[in-house]
Amino acid sequence: MGAVASSEVSSLQNYASVQVAVEKTTYQAGETVRGYVQLAVAQTTTMTSVTASLAGTARTTVHYTTHRNKKTRHHTAREHRCLLQMEAAVARFPSGSCDPGHFQCPFEFLLPTECPSTLARRGGGRNTASLDYCVGVVVARPGWTKRNLVHRVAIDVVAAPPPVVSPARVDETVRVTRCCCIDAGVMRLGALMAQNAYQDGQNLEIHYAVANNSSQLIVGVRCSLQQILTVSARGRSHRMISELASVVMPGVHRGGSVGIKGTPLATAPLWLPKFSPTTGALFSRVTPTIIVSHRVVVQTKTKSDYVQDPFIKLPVTLYTLNPPPAATLVAAPVDGGSDGLVPVAAPLPYAPQASSAAPARGVPVDTTGDGVADS
Repeated sequence: MGAVASSEVSSLQNYASVQVAVEKTTYQAGETVRGYVQLAVAQTTTMTSVTASLAGTARTTVHYTTHRNKKTRHHTAREHRCLLQMEAAVARFPSGSCDPGHFQCPFEFLLPTECPSTLARRGGGRNTASLDYCVGVVVARPGWTKRNLVHRVAIDVVAAPPPVVSPARVDETVRVTRCCCIDAGVMRLGALMAQNAYQDGQNLEIHYAVANNSSQLIVGVRCSLQQILTVSARGRSHRMISELASVVMPGVHRGGSVGIKGTPLATAPLWLPKFSPTTGALFSRVTPTIIVSHRVVVQTKTKSDYVQDPFIKLPVTLYTLNPPPAATLVAAPVDGGSDGLVPVAAPLPYAPQASSAAPARGVPVDTTGDGVADS
């Protein structure tokens, strides 16, 4: 992922190597990301500080067209939106140089509770979205015009669960006509969710009521779960709607009713699909440029194409408390090109050998196994 390291970064690699270890690769929003920067200095190297960073970035592309002189031109808007940026100085060198040795420089970052979940690259064609989190290492050296990101590793973040409540019932009444203007009675539809949010592994329950006071036969009541992915970039947006699950319940004859006048509401079960990068099903999340929302649509169905069937849209939130199947969700930049950053590397195994009580300076560690810390 990203571009080749700059010449300034390459020059550092001739004298020292930088790697990152994290306590684990998946975190819940609100948890503390712990780890350390491992600095191996082969010979005295000029540097003034080493800083650990935690960045969350939403990357989007949107395809749009313009028309001029009877010609259609295709364009792609790209945006990288910073959602989270945290830094902690882990080592300082007042003399302007670091002596040879191996050092572990601990860091801690407290993830905000409102962090959205990691999102692997999704979408189709030129309309794509991804959301990644990376722990990076920034080094400042005398003579460099700016601090440089020299190394980074990816972590996955799982959003905090939403509050679960029982939503209110929604009702819709439609007057039925025949031949566009002949009154044929009314249909009434009411629906509510058992709860407003569902975790992966749960099944949705939709309760509904129907009163068919019309001359039309209701052949079925269709309940479907829809996903809406809205992607924005540079003022352009694209909306993708997909159906994740559906069920058709029994119909209601003329003059009949279900769940009316004290009778129990009918219940329609909806089985959630498997959430994985291959199924297209996503958990709900909201960011300035990526919105994944879900809704249940309940609609009566008649045989006539000229009858306006009542329907109700019920918002619902889908979430997870489980980590993704693998800590590899961070995808390449959605535009397939360079994002100007160093490639994402695999984190080191977490094996701290230094106290985190002194995060502002490097701490020598034993790398030879003889029980003596390197000098």
